[in-house]
Amino acid sequence: MVERIRSLLARFSENEETVRQLVATDARFDALCDEYREVIERLERLDGLEVEVKRLEERRAGLEEDLLMRIEGYQPQ
Repeated sequence: MVERIRSLLARFSENEETVRQLVATDARFDALCDEYREVIERLERLDGLEVEVKRLEERRAGLEEDLLMRIEGYQPQ
C-alpha cells in the first residue's frame, strides 16, 4: 500500500496519518490516490521524453547548421 501512496505522502507529509486512514476507509479517496499516482507517473515519463526531445531538437539545429554551411559553400566542379 505504501508504494501506491508514496508520492501523495511526499506531497502531503504533514497529513500522513489522515491520508493513511482515508486510504483504508474511503473508497473514493483511495480511487483518487490511484489516479494521482498514475498522473505523477505519466508526468515523470513525459519529463524524460521532454529531455530527449530537447536533445534531439538541439542535434537537429546543429545538423541544419552544418548542412546549410555545406550548401552555401558548395562549389560546382
